[in-house]
Amino acid sequence: MLRSQPQKQLRRCFSSSAASLAGHTGSVESRAVVFSEHGDPTRVLRAHRYRLPKLDKGQVRLRFELGSISAYTPGNVIQGVYPSKPAVRDDIGPEPVSIMGNEGVATVEGFEEDGNVEQKLKVGDRVVMGAPQLGTWQSHANMPFTSLIPLPASHPLSLRQAATLAINPPTAWRMLSDFVPLNPEDPNALTKQGGKKQWVIQNGANSAVGVAVIQLAKAWGVGTINLVRSRPSIDELKSHLESLGADHVLTYDEFLSRENNTRSKIKEWIGKDGEMRLALNCVGGKETAEMCKLLSLDGKLVTYGGMAKTALALPPSLFIFRKLTSTGFWLSNWVQTHPKERQTMMQSLAALVSSGKLKEPETEVVELKGTDEEVTRQLSEVMKKMEEGRGKKTLLHWKDE
Repeated sequence: MLRSQPQKQLRRCFSSSAASLAGHTGSVESRAVVFSEHGDPTRVLRAHRYRLPKLDKGQVRLRFELGSISAYTPGNVIQGVYPSKPAVRDDIGPEPVSIMGNEGVATVEGFEEDGNVEQKLKVGDRVVMGAPQLGTWQSHANMPFTSLIPLPASHPLSLRQAATLAINPPTAWRMLSDFVPLNPEDPNALTKQGGKKQWVIQNGANSAVGVAVIQLAKAWGVGTINLVRSRPSIDELKSHLESLGADHVLTYDEFLSRENNTRSKIKEWIGKDGEMRLALNCVGGKETAEMCKLLSLDGKLVTYGGMAKTALALPPSLFIFRKLTSTGFWLSNWVQTHPKERQTMMQSLAALVSSGKLKEPETEVVELKGTDEEVTRQLSEVMKKMEEGRGKKTLLHWKDE
């Protein structure tokens, strides 16, 4: 009898330890940004409270630190025209709703062991999303561990850096690597290009993907020619992009100007020892066709957006005589078939960010707080500001009540 009591105490000790290692797994309230119908983002988004149930096996309890709003994806999602859509949930309220958010960073608060999750994650780990439209504009969530990417502890990142890591930098990395092999991790990259210095031309160069392209190209020894929309603060923008590593920055008007003889200048910048076979397009319009005319034989045009919402018209001569290839890229398609490569790429990107070689885009954090009605008004103002093109990339944070 004297010997059995310590054993009971020991079992309770281990039981308590296991529970603490698993963290919070019970029911908890979450606050989320949702919509129940397609329409104007400034009108249909609203705040919603719902009760998260106790975790199932293999699920992880997340506390979202920041949810990221990209430049134009939210509007397309809410209007129902974006290819990947958030799930319609009929289990979190009186009517079916979808929770917004494709990108962000969360902290692991708990998990329900299933033999696998406890080998991959621990309480306190930070994670980013490994699948699209999981709903990052909320305070808490239950998610399967297989849909999460742990951030490496060996390369510590700030919350802002982590919240903007999962979509735009990988998109830039893949476009610089998969169509014309510019990545120095490919030992045969320069040999494939005949030993010439490689150049890239892109529009939308001040977008989150564009600034990632500039910095990755700089790190890999690739030159960049960058096109942006004119604005009152254009000199400030040009200086900022050049500080990130841009070789040349032109407005669209400067690029298209015949008086400036811009095409000849660009050819001089590239020189006889250089070559430009890659053009990146997220805008569309006539500027894109002019970009393609500067590409060398076997050039590649990669389209990953269409912010101008105009048709992309390319002259047949580029395909017939210059052997131009025009294709598209969407990260969501790529990750479905490259899960292992994605993990490796994310590790490399985290290392670049941690070392200061890859800076996150300029961001502002909007704290969501108050009643659901007050938060809904906040959201309307945020979306209106984004639609008007004002401000920096926006990150949402739910303020504790």
